[in-house]
Amino acid sequence: MNEHQLFGPASACQSLQELISLAQCIVGNDARCAITAYGMLLGARSAPVGDYRENALEVLNGLGVAKMELDKSSCHTEPTVMVTAAMLSATQKFVDEMTIPCTEWPSSTEVVTYVTEFAARYAYAGPWRRTLLGPHGQVVGLEVLSE
Repeated sequence: MNEHQLFGPASACQSLQELISLAQCIVGNDARCAITAYGMLLGARSAPVGDYRENALEVLNGLGVAKMELDKSSCHTEPTVMVTAAMLSATQKFVDEMTIPCTEWPSSTEVVTYVTEFAARYAYAGPWRRTLLGPHGQVVGLEVLSE
């Protein structure tokens, strides 16, 4: 499956801020979980590519920053926090288990591949719906983004 099939409209977002803007109007916990997982994937992909331990750690740092931004933007709601915590914790465990101190560690590409596979667990095919706001910020309806 490609990213659009897994993450719907979220896959069109190129930055975490763009994704957060989309998340503000999306309705439904399954869609929010998919958006959150894709946001964590964007955070992981923001790290420089390389084979050194520091590169693997930068992927974790990218996940940490994405977790903080996503949790904060969602007002620390349960669906978001559960996804960000699970993804960060599982990836930290993966890096730890793949590391033999001073001799072996995963490359950043291997870590991002792991994050991609983990994020796919939160795939949501749709339908994707968002709220429509009136001139004073009130919700005036729902719009289907994709089926």
